[in-house]
Amino acid sequence: MRRYNINSDWKFRKGDGSPAAVVTLPHIWDIRGGQNGNGGYVGVCVYEKQIEMSDDWKGRDIYLEIGAAGSVAEVVVNDQPVGTHKGGYSLFRFNITEWMRPGQCNRVEVRVDNSVRDDVYPIAADYTFFGGIYRDVNLVVADASRFSLDDDGSEGVYIIPEITGGGRGRVRVYSVVDEPEGCEVCCQVLDQDGELCAKATVKAGKEPAELFIEQPVLWNGRSSAYQYTLSADLLKDGKWMEKRMIRFGFRSISLSAERGFQLNGERLFLHGVGRHQDREDRGWAISREDMEEDMALLKEIGANTVRLAHYQHAPYFYELCDREGLAVWAEIPFISRLSDSAAARENALLQLRELIKQNYNHPSICFWGIGNDVTMFGAEDWVEEALREMNALAKRLDPGRITVCSHMMTLAEDSPLSAITDGIGYNVYYGWYVGECSDMGVWLDELQQKQVPVPIAISEYGADGILTYQTGSPTRGDYSESYQSLYHEEMLAIIREHPLVWASYVWNLCDFASVNRKEGGVNGRNNKGLVTYDRKTRKDAFYLYKAEWSGEPVVHITGKRYKRRAESRNTIRVYSNAEDVELFVNSKSMGAMCKDCHIFWLDGVALLPGKNDILVKTERGDYDDVILYGEQADEPSYLFRQDRNAEMREVATEYRVRNGYHSVYDTLDEILDNPEAKKVLEEEAGADVLSQPLLHTLGELPLESIARKSGGLIRKEWVVRLNERLTKVKKLQE
Repeated sequence: MRRYNINSDWKFRKGDGSPAAVVTLPHIWDIRGGQNGNGGYVGVCVYEKQIEMSDDWKGRDIYLEIGAAGSVAEVVVNDQPVGTHKGGYSLFRFNITEWMRPGQCNRVEVRVDNSVRDDVYPIAADYTFFGGIYRDVNLVVADASRFSLDDDGSEGVYIIPEITGGGRGRVRVYSVVDEPEGCEVCCQVLDQDGELCAKATVKAGKEPAELFIEQPVLWNGRSSAYQYTLSADLLKDGKWMEKRMIRFGFRSISLSAERGFQLNGERLFLHGVGRHQDREDRGWAISREDMEEDMALLKEIGANTVRLAHYQHAPYFYELCDREGLAVWAEIPFISRLSDSAAARENALLQLRELIKQNYNHPSICFWGIGNDVTMFGAEDWVEEALREMNALAKRLDPGRITVCSHMMTLAEDSPLSAITDGIGYNVYYGWYVGECSDMGVWLDELQQKQVPVPIAISEYGADGILTYQTGSPTRGDYSESYQSLYHEEMLAIIREHPLVWASYVWNLCDFASVNRKEGGVNGRNNKGLVTYDRKTRKDAFYLYKAEWSGEPVVHITGKRYKRRAESRNTIRVYSNAEDVELFVNSKSMGAMCKDCHIFWLDGVALLPGKNDILVKTERGDYDDVILYGEQADEPSYLFRQDRNAEMREVATEYRVRNGYHSVYDTLDEILDNPEAKKVLEEEAGADVLSQPLLHTLGELPLESIARKSGGLIRKEWVVRLNERLTKVKKLQE
C-alpha cells in the first residue's frame, strides 16, 4: 500500500457563483463569519483537483481518503458520482478505481455542504459548524489483498492488550483483511527501545494472533504513559504486501459508584477540561503545531483528563493524549436537538462506529460518550431507545471501555436515561446561568445522601470571562474575568468536598466560536475558556487550577488587568501552591496573606494616587508583581453595560408586535401566567420542554432573549411561528 498526500492545488468555488480560487488543504471557508457572529456562507462548496493516474497503479485499487469534511461530502470523479459521506468529523474513504482513466488526468470533485440537516448530527449545538475539508486528503493505492480500507475508516487492525494472572501481558490482534485467501499476518510487539518482546503469525481472517509479554510496563496515565508498538505485516503466498505500525498500551480501567474511576487498580480522581478543536482565524483547519500548543496548555495546568467535545477530534490529538498520559472522554455529536427519524438514528450509529473503530487502539481513550444534553427539548421515549441502541453498539464493538453520557443538570437521578451507560456526567451551570455557586454543593449533598447507584461526573461547568471587564465587586452575569475567577474558586472547593464526583471538566480550555451567540458585547464567541481563543492569554482562573493540579511552583496575582482602581480599600488576591505568601505594597511588607487551600488574599489594601508597586513572595523564593494605579473614578471600560434599549432596537424589526397582545418580547413568566398564551407555548414547544426545571429559572427573561442566548438551538423560524400565534392572544387585564 502507498499513501500519497494531495493537499495542494485544489480549485475551490462556492455554490453562490463566486470566482474560483486555488487553495491548499486543510481549508475552511468563511472563517471570520463563523467566529464573529455574522454566520458566513452556508451551503455547498466544491473542491476540484486534476489527478493523473500513474501507470504503476494499474491492477491496484485507488482510494480517496479524506480526514474530515464538514459536514456532508459527495465525491464525484470525471462527472460520475462515487458516494456521499454524512458526518463532519471522521475520516472516510471511497474506492474510486472504476471511475479513474489510466494515463489521463482525472477530475476529482468533493462537494462539501455545511448546511444544517435533520438527518446528520449535529442538528444544532452551541458551537459553529465550520464548512470545508479541514484535515488531510490522500490517495491510497493498494493491492486487492490488504488490511481493509472499507472498515468504517479504521486501520483494519484491532489490538486488545490485557494483564492476566501473575502480571503477564497478553496481546490479541484482530485483523480485517480484504481477499484473505493465502494471506498471513505476522505480528511483532516492540518496546519503546525497539527491542522485540514477542511475535506470532496467523492466517488472515481466522483466529486472532496472541502474543505474551512477561511483566509488561503499564500505561499509567500522567505518571508513566508507556507504550509498545505492534508491527503487523501482511503476506500473501509468502510475499510481503504491507505493514501497520500501531502504538498501544497495557492498562486496566473500571468505574463504579463505590470506588470511582480506577486506573490499573488504583483510584484516580479525574480533573480536567473540555476542548473544542477550533481556534481564532483558523476554524477547524488546525495544524499539528496548534494541537501541540493545546496539549502544552493541558500539561501546564496539570489536567489528567480531557473531554474532547462534542465530536471526533484529529487522530494526532489522540496520539498526543496517548503520549502524555491523559485519560480521554471521546464522544459523538448526538447533542441538544435530536431527530426521531430513521435516517438520523442511523447517522448517529455511523458516527459512533467510526469514532470507535478509527480510535480503538488509543490507550488514552477510556470513555465513549454517546450523547450530550439529550433532554434539552424533552425526554421522549425514542430518545431512551436511541441511547440504548448506541450504548449496545459501543459495548458490542468495544466491551473493554466505559460508556458515558452527559446530561443537563435537571435530569432526575432516577431517570431511566441515567441507567443506560456505565457512568453519567452532569452539565452544571449553577452560579452562571441559574442560581448561585453554592447551589451545586446543595445539589451534590442531596445526591450523596440518596446514595445514587450510578457513577456521577461533572462533565461541564464554567462561566464566561472577558478580559476587558474587571471589577472589585463581581456578580453573576457581569462577564468579568473577576467573576469567572470567583466562580471557579467556589466550584473547585465544592468539587473537592464531594468525593462521589469521579471526574470534573471545566468548560472550556479555550474560548471557542459559537456563531449565534451575542454575549457580553462579544458576537460569535463562547468566552468560558480558561485561555483566550487565540491561545495568547491565560485568564486568572487558569492559574487557580494550575496551583491546584500541577506540581510546578505557582504564584500568580489575580486582577492584573484591573489596573486602575477607584476603591479606597482593595483586596489583593493570589493563587499559589506555596505554604506562605507575603505581600509588599510600594516596598512595604503588609505581612503574610490569609490562606484557604491555594487561594491567598489580604483585604483593606489602600492604594496611593497614581502608581503602586505590588509584589508577592513565597517561602520558596518565587514571586509575582504588578503595577496598579489608584484613581479618583472608576474606569468605564471595565464594566459590561448592557444597553437594553439598543438591544431591543436591534431586534425590534424581527418580530411583529401588536399593542395589547402577547409576543416573544414578553417574559416567560408573563406567557405562563396567561392560560391561553401558555397553551400556545405548550403546543409549539411541547409539554415535556416546559416541564424542564431549568427553563423555569429563566422566567424573568423575554422569550426572544432566551432564543437568542441558546446559541442557535432554538431556531429563528420557530420563534417567528410562535410570535405569529402569540400576537393573536390578548394580554390579561391587570
